Amino acid sequence: MKARLISTYSEKILAFFFFLSIVAPFQLQASAIRHYLPANDQDSNYVRSFRNQPHLTFEFARRRQTIDIRNPNLDTFLLRFEANTQTNFLTSFDYKWLSVSLGLLSFHDADGARKGNSSQFSIRASYNGRRLWNSNFYQSYTGYYLTNPIPAYPNWDPLKDQYPLRPDVKTRTFFSNLYYCFAPDRFSYRAALWQIDRQEKSAGSFLTGVSMRFYSLISDSGITLIPQSQIPLFDSQSLIVNQRVSNFSLNVGYVHTFVYKKSWFLTLYFVPGLSLQNGYYQPQDLQIRSDRSKVTGTSEFRIILGYNGDKWYGGISSYSISYAGSKDIGIWIDNNYNWFRLFWGVRLGVPEKRDNGRLLDKIGL
Repeated sequence: MKARLISTYSEKILAFFFFLSIVAPFQLQASAIRHYLPANDQDSNYVRSFRNQPHLTFEFARRRQTIDIRNPNLDTFLLRFEANTQTNFLTSFDYKWLSVSLGLLSFHDADGARKGNSSQFSIRASYNGRRLWNSNFYQSYTGYYLTNPIPAYPNWDPLKDQYPLRPDVKTRTFFSNLYYCFAPDRFSYRAALWQIDRQEKSAGSFLTGVSMRFYSLISDSGITLIPQSQIPLFDSQSLIVNQRVSNFSLNVGYVHTFVYKKSWFLTLYFVPGLSLQNGYYQPQDLQIRSDRSKVTGTSEFRIILGYNGDKWYGGISSYSISYAGSKDIGIWIDNNYNWFRLFWGVRLGVPEKRDNGRLLDKIGL
């Protein structure tokens, strides 16, 4: 068996410090940013800030990641692989500009015998300014199953048969975005997502920004993801085994929060974009095929419904990111990421001023 390049434990440690290296410079350069782009952290007629109070949030979250394999020559052809993800119980800490999340417990679904028990790891960290914000996540999955087996296995019984499993398939994703809000005095992203603010009147804002993604798909067995019965539909160079992709995207969109009686809110967020995609893939002969500089589509969509009181807050949210594959090669792969959260949290008291907290004061904490 091929040795892993990095242990799971080391993977978590490296991801954590990598995220800190991304978000901390935003705050270290805050004075320079404010010189050109005022931070507007004071209360306005629309937004009340609670950023000086630590926030502790608990949530049940379910992540969903799919691999859609298409054949550009057959419009209706689709093979969808999905990780049998777990429901996670997490805690988040949000204070001033920093947000971090940590998983505490994972719950396996009862259908693990049919869909396999995938393993997963994820971590998130964010810089939360009013006008500028940066969000980052890293997640990995091992173990996928084919969600629509009948085209490849006509005799498959959906009531009792096991789904075709690929326990050897691993994916890793790192994602980061940076957005600029045009109306931070009227709309608060921090109020909608992390409840560090409270938006007390309905308003929205146009957004513009950039995002990047690094993604890898690895099959340790060296066997193509295309089922045996479907192989004749593809040429030999398209029988994908491994894939590495990078995306750099330019995004423009709009977000709006509807407010009822100051504390109840509904936020709708849609940001499409164009993505420059580079990468390579390997079919069964393991010869590298380049897939360079393709322009594809991407989108981010979020909906949040919740309550944001003086001390307590909670709600539900759904978030999705989609990347369209390239049609210019013999195989076409789309990637979709979906999250569903049920969350509740509490604002803690304002911390006492520290006599020995120079470092934390310097970075804005």
